[in-house]
Amino acid sequence: MGKIIKILSLLLALGLFASGCAMSQDTPQERPQGQAEEPQNENILNPSPDESDDKNTASPQNILKDKYYFLEINKPMHDFEAEDLNGNKIKLSDYKGKIVFLNFWATWCPPCRAEMPHMEEFYAKYKDQDIVILAVNSTSVELKGGTDDKAAEKKVRDFIQQYGYTFPVLLDRNNEAWKIYYQSGVPTNYIIDKEGIVRYLKIGAFSGQEEMELVVEAIRATEE
Repeated sequence: MGKIIKILSLLLALGLFASGCAMSQDTPQERPQGQAEEPQNENILNPSPDESDDKNTASPQNILKDKYYFLEINKPMHDFEAEDLNGNKIKLSDYKGKIVFLNFWATWCPPCRAEMPHMEEFYAKYKDQDIVILAVNSTSVELKGGTDDKAAEKKVRDFIQQYGYTFPVLLDRNNEAWKIYYQSGVPTNYIIDKEGIVRYLKIGAFSGQEEMELVVEAIRATEE
């Protein structure tokens, strides 16, 4: 799984609108709007050239970019394997044929915690359709640089049990997924179409079910 080309300059521009938790081995702090941290490595999916000249500015695609600050990626996904909370080995490629919301999060991250009720509401509404949420918790992210995957798992299990979330949660014990889809912090959300193409990247939390439904609408428009 080779490194993926970095998008440093674009992330810096987008950072004016992104909100999330920066990765640090110290006590994490929520990044306020108007500030962004530079990514520290090159394992970042590279977005396709901007094609925002479309005159239909009210299209779902343009609303995502102009209102919610999504990046268009349009690159094939990179597969990985992780373990769900039932101990099952899950591959990202297992979900080809579905629209996948690939979410990276940590229990200590306030924006992650804030978006999860929206994710649960969305999941409850669409789980029987061709849509899936995969909430990935990577050991190094959960422990802010730590390596004890059992300790990270306990934090995740306690959190999910406390709040009663039912969407799939994956334990990225060896940080395999995080090494591929790394960003400057969490939450980070990738949206993958049925053919396994990463269509969008959102750095920061979803604002609500309406935003998530708009993503689906934009993805479905490419299927027509």
